[in-house]
Order: sequence, then structure tokens, then C-alpha cells
Amino acid sequence: MPAEPYYLGDNPSKPVPFDGVITASHYVVPLFATMDWDQVPREKVVENIAGLQDPGGNLNDEIMMYIHVPYCKSFCHYCNFNRFHYPKQDSERLEKYTDYLIKEIDWYMRQPYVQARKFTGIYIGGGSPSTLPTSAIERLSSHLAKVIPNYDSIEKSFTGEPRTLRRPGLLEVLRDQGWDRITFGVETLNPEIHRKIGRLDTREDVDAIFDRMRDLNYKADTCVDMMYDLPGQSLFGFQDELTELVDSYDPTEIDLFTTIYLPYRPLHKMILDGRVAQPGSPWQLLAMREHLYDFLSEKGYHNTIAETWSKRNERSQYQTAHCARQDIIGIGCAARGNVKDMVSINPEKVDDWQKNVDEHGASTETLQSIGYEGVLDRIMVMFPRYKHLDKSLLGDFGEKVDSEVFERVLNVIDGHLENGTVEDEGDHFRVTKLGVIWHGNLQTDYLRHALNTEGEVLIEHLTEAKEDFDREDRFGINEQTTFIKENDDLYPKLMK
Repeated sequence: MPAEPYYLGDNPSKPVPFDGVITASHYVVPLFATMDWDQVPREKVVENIAGLQDPGGNLNDEIMMYIHVPYCKSFCHYCNFNRFHYPKQDSERLEKYTDYLIKEIDWYMRQPYVQARKFTGIYIGGGSPSTLPTSAIERLSSHLAKVIPNYDSIEKSFTGEPRTLRRPGLLEVLRDQGWDRITFGVETLNPEIHRKIGRLDTREDVDAIFDRMRDLNYKADTCVDMMYDLPGQSLFGFQDELTELVDSYDPTEIDLFTTIYLPYRPLHKMILDGRVAQPGSPWQLLAMREHLYDFLSEKGYHNTIAETWSKRNERSQYQTAHCARQDIIGIGCAARGNVKDMVSINPEKVDDWQKNVDEHGASTETLQSIGYEGVLDRIMVMFPRYKHLDKSLLGDFGEKVDSEVFERVLNVIDGHLENGTVEDEGDHFRVTKLGVIWHGNLQTDYLRHALNTEGEVLIEHLTEAKEDFDREDRFGINEQTTFIKENDDLYPKLMK
């Protein structure tokens, strides 16, 4: 018998914790785009870069590095990451990109602030880093081994897409260079949906990766991405795919992401044109989340963060940094980082990124302080994903931020304690299973105060009310798009 549902409102002992389902997971970028963000002039960026020379003022003792490679052989219809077409047969351009990665890495590794931190990991993501020539990947890895403290013992993650990750010689290089986490997207095992979301890799490509790693006796963790709430995907179809993934591949880790239907990406346009089916209702999405929680727990996986399941009972270093629990250096075109109380965003275009590296060492164009209140906001918004919040950490911020700001945070926590999505564990707060299922609502509660007026309007629209619980019709993408078109002044940049 399946587990008794947590999210349904027909069981008085397990009531619906919120008045509506926040569907903003479908539109996360428009939502975050309505946050006020002050751009700073170049002179201020240079001043902030100079401030990194001071090793003091740290908020975290640990730091890791994220390296972004924006190239892809083809574009998936749902993707919102920074990426560019693969420069076919232009190994010189890819080698040059690698040269500049090394230049920016070296600049950061010379900074006293970085040298004073404990280095915990490296993550190469994209795009598809496996599109780099094998020689470039070997050269970059060898350089990292020379300049990163304790390279042999820290966590090292490399991301690829199956078609290029299986190239002859690449997995051998990654094994020999000590990469201990290999991540790649499977997204769906349904061949029809797979094709309609723009994935051109094949099941044979995925098989080849697992087979080759076994042949090489390559013991790295295998971390696969899967998506759910895909167009035309049913609850039963998702359940079958998840079973097949575990039974066929038994990956070390599975990152499970809700599909995002951004109003300016091809997948959304294809739905409007009727070429792709609409997703199911947000209530089906919650049912999918609950199933994956129960099913993967039974299979021995641990829910390390809200969207990740691992055979290891600890979070990866990248997850820890991404959830604002340690600093992260952003290297490469469009890479983002958090250093001290500053946020760093690199240029989105390769030429601009390379120009900044030549002129300034670090390419960042938006390095600016968000202050202790901003850091607290970042921690609290990511708390529902990270699932754990030390009271001592919270207390530290209570001494540093405005009392009204801190009181607001405590009020949100109290509300989540009351509705059962968070539990008080004595020395820390913990997000419950119910909170994981509804983590979008929890994040929005912490985010809401940071939204401008337009963001508040958008949030209210992207909520499926509890009184609509029993309706059978799907929450229409067409309805969402009508609202977007009628209110396109809310986010004009995204509608270009």
C-alpha cells in the first residue's frame, strides 16, 4: 500500500499547511527578477575587489570554487543556464577559454582572503564542460592540482552531458586527475518526452557512461539529474521512470528538479503552440514530490537537500556552498560567487569576460556588499532546501542585523513550526518531510519581503488556492501567459 498522503486536505491529522500552492517554481526567474538589485559603477567594483586583499571580515571559514563552461552541442528547450552554441571543430577557441579560466583562477588564489580560508571543493558546471577538448580538461585539472590546497583530498565534481562525456579517453582523464563526482543529465527515461524537451543524447549514451566507468574501475560517485512535472508526464509515468532509473543504474546521487516553464524559453512557446502537452496541476507535482521522498527513502537514499537524494548521508560541498553555508568563488563566463558579504556575477558574454580578466584579474562586474541583512536573507531563503538551521548561526545574526529584520525571520519560522513544515530539534531547526514537499512555499515566505510591488503581484498570481483543490482541470500555461503579456512591464528584460 502507498504511504498515506501528507499534502492532501482530506485528512484532518495531516492538513494542507498553506492556503495555496506556490507555482512560482515554474517561473522562478521572473520571480527573482522582481527583487530590487542595485547595480554599482565600475569604480565601486574595483574598490570592492581591493577590499578582498583584507583577509579579515569573514563570515565563513570554508570556501570552494565553481568553474563555468558555457558551451553546449545543442540547447535543451527548458534550459535557463548561461550557454552558447558549441564551436564545432574550433578547439582553438575552447583552449583559449581554458587559458582564461586558468588566469582567473590564479588571480583568486593569490588573494589573502582566499588563502586564509579552508578549501573544500571544486565544481565544474555549465553548459556542458565535457564539450571541452580532452587535452583542455587534462590541462585545467593539472593546473588546479598545483594551485588548490589539498587538491587530492577535497571534493571534485565534473559535469557533462552523456554524448560528450562518453568520448574516448575523457573518463580516463577524469579518473586519473582525481575527479570523484561525475554529474550528468538524464532528465527523463521516457523517449517521447525526452525528444520533446530537446534532449538529443540517447539511452545508449547513458549506458556507455556507466559501462565505461565499470570497465575502468572508476569509483567516482555518479550523480544524475532527473526532472519531473514534465509536459505530458503523469504521476504513474514518473513513478515508473524513477523505478527504472534506480533499478537500471543505481546512481550514487539523484538531483530531482521541478521543470521550469519560463515564458521566454522554447518549451513554454511549444506548449502555447500545442506542440507539447501542458504539465499537470500543482497538486500532481506535490504528489510526485511525496512519491520520490517515500520511494527513494525505501531504496536507501538520503534527502540531503530538498531536491537531492544521495546514498551518502552528508551534503556535497557544492550543495553546502550553494545553500549559503560557505563561500564560493565564481570562475568563468557568467559564473556567480559569494565572498565575504559580497555577491559576485561575472559577464554573460565570453568576450566581455576575457576582457575583464585581462584588465582586472577578476572578471566580476557586480561585486558588491549585501551586508549582514542580505547574507541572512540568503541563508533563510535557502534554508528550506538545506533543511537544517543551527540556532547558534541564527543567534549570531541576531546580534548583527536590525531587530525588526530579525523579528521578521523569527515570525516566519514560528509560522512554519505551527504548520508542521519545520520542527524544533533543540539546537537547530529542521525542515520536515511535509516541508520538503512544500519547500517552494517555505522559500517564498522568506523571500516575500525582498520582492518589490511587481513581485508581490506576480506571487499572488502564481498561487493555486486551496479552494481549487478538487478541480480537475490543469492550471493552464495559457492563463499564465495571458497574465504575463498583460503585465509585461513587470519584467521587460525577460520578455525581450
